[in-house]
Amino acid sequence: MDPEQEDRRFPIPDLNTLLRELDPRGPPQWRWVHRATPGARRIGVLPASFNPPTRAHVALVEAAQAAFALEEGVFLLTLLHVEKPLVGFGMPERLRMLLAIARARPACSVALCNRPRFFEMARALREAVGEGPELFFLMGGDTLIRLFDPRYYPDMAIEAALEALFTTAHLVIAPRPPWDLPALEAFLNHPARAPYRERIAFLALLSDLAGISSTEVRQRLARGEPVDDQVPPEILPDLAGIR
Repeated sequence: MDPEQEDRRFPIPDLNTLLRELDPRGPPQWRWVHRATPGARRIGVLPASFNPPTRAHVALVEAAQAAFALEEGVFLLTLLHVEKPLVGFGMPERLRMLLAIARARPACSVALCNRPRFFEMARALREAVGEGPELFFLMGGDTLIRLFDPRYYPDMAIEAALEALFTTAHLVIAPRPPWDLPALEAFLNHPARAPYRERIAFLALLSDLAGISSTEVRQRLARGEPVDDQVPPEILPDLAGIR
């Protein structure tokens, strides 16, 4: 398909305008950048910094779609992150790469949220899609551990945040070292966390994905090394020539 046909099929949004419209200090807000399946009844969301997107990100979304019959997989970029400062690729660059990935997959979407915590993202998504669809947030085991850390809720009781999240959405967890499945099961068996266990499912990914990370991609690019085995082919043109 030539570029003009591609643009007519998938209009290019004004990414900078979308980013400016979201207030990081405002109430939770959700913006669709590319919506693949507006009528989806089971929606899986992978929030990440995507700095840049990797094969592991895509594998998690696609595996969750297959395992849990998710009609839509959403790559969600948040304006803020609970731990990571804005380094590496700029937000418009990350969005452009996510758009290239999603447009190559008929059941994948891209969205923005102005808030970094899961209960805030869940609230924003619920307001965007209404009460009907079932919502599933996808994450690695390390992110699950942070989810239950009171340090990330200095302005409220952690119980209130968890209740808001788990009454709105399910979690799908991909274990990875050092948080393998037995370690995560033991973590969730704690009395303070056990009430949420029935809303949490696990998803096994291929072991060869364990060595893939955005940090590794950036380091390889800085050294002038290839990243073909780390990132989806759709974004290789965006990374060409970057040092």
